[in-house]
Amino acid sequence: MSFRKRGEIIGGAPPRTPVVPGRTPAVPGRASAVPGRTPPAAAGATPLRGPVGRAPIAKPDRTPDVTSQIMKNPGVRPSLATSQPTTSTGSSDLDKILLHQGLPLGNSLLIEESGTTDFASVLLRACVSQGVMHNRISNEQNAHAIVLGVTPQWSNELPGVYKGSSKEQKRAKIIENESKVSVSNLSNVPSSSTRAADPNLKIAWRYGLNKKPESKEEAENATYEHYNNQFDLTQKLTPGPNPQDISYVPLAASFTTMINQISSIIKAQLRSNPTKIIRLVIPSILNPSLYHPLFTSPSFIFPFIHSLRSLLRQHSNNLVIVCSISLDLYPKGSSLITLMQSLFDAVIHLQPFNQEMTQLLEKAYKNEPSKIQQGLVNIIKIPVLSERGLMMVHDGEYAFKNGRKKFEIEEWSIPVEDDSKETNQTQEGGQTTKNIDF
Repeated sequence: MSFRKRGEIIGGAPPRTPVVPGRTPAVPGRASAVPGRTPPAAAGATPLRGPVGRAPIAKPDRTPDVTSQIMKNPGVRPSLATSQPTTSTGSSDLDKILLHQGLPLGNSLLIEESGTTDFASVLLRACVSQGVMHNRISNEQNAHAIVLGVTPQWSNELPGVYKGSSKEQKRAKIIENESKVSVSNLSNVPSSSTRAADPNLKIAWRYGLNKKPESKEEAENATYEHYNNQFDLTQKLTPGPNPQDISYVPLAASFTTMINQISSIIKAQLRSNPTKIIRLVIPSILNPSLYHPLFTSPSFIFPFIHSLRSLLRQHSNNLVIVCSISLDLYPKGSSLITLMQSLFDAVIHLQPFNQEMTQLLEKAYKNEPSKIQQGLVNIIKIPVLSERGLMMVHDGEYAFKNGRKKFEIEEWSIPVEDDSKETNQTQEGGQTTKNIDF
């Protein structure tokens, strides 16, 4: 027999906490009303952390975005397809068929060429010249080229900037002379009374009625004025490049020696300017006149190509690679070409015309020799887009011609020989000389 006190609740309920006058009862899970005192946490509840026990808040990374810094380089613009930072290959037409308006940074381009011609070297030299011109925009060094496997005499044939035809050069000189302040120019300025007498001139000047509307392409070219230049293949680049523009890496018996030397040059250039664009150019890779036959062994060339790809991944914001190879020395179905096509991000094939097609073009464009093309440009792989699964193979759709103004790439169509003078001779009265009965 048990005895309970009067007023005690039967059922095991906890006794009430006595209320002390002037003090607020503590509620589990809430801060105590008494300053400097924290009530004990309830059983099974997660204790709340006060200001002293609070975990430190991770500070946001205040390192500036590398991409935004690279976009300040005058030789870089966003890709039209993916908005990635992109630099020009030195040929505006090649930039267009790559669908990015250039070669995205961190990507590589392989130029294959059939026959005994050397049109690929024209594109490689234009790529190097484009980097040199980016350095001449301002006092800053915006680009640097690394050429592998050739002597410094290779840069003596770099093309110069196209200055226009003779008429365009004379017109530019006239405009330049008129813009200068001189007594003769001031005397030719119309007086205020003459301008007031011609209201159309005043209205056109005020509202810009005499200006032609700019197209979208012209507006983009104005925004990226120094992004791409046209090069005159018959003129040399003057003044020539200096050691700040180009570095030369000789061939070595071990591929690690060349890769380490290239890597040290890249790091040294980026220390001076982190936004600098590095162009690694490899002309005529594995050509027997430059490379020892042992370089073609799988133990050398396969690790070498993989190391180049590793350099691209390490410096994906600054480095691009352009390489050329002859398909007459290494057939298209060989394991070497198959590996290189799989490891390079973009691949194009220059296929010069045979003698019969060349004679046909010369006969068709007898009066317009500037329209004669030299061969086809076959697109095998496009940077970034091909890796995402897009089928971007185009065979026989584009043709190239190595003109004086630039290396042009245009849509290809078989010319039709015009024999109208022989088949449709007409008399003075307009009647045909042949029977047209069906």
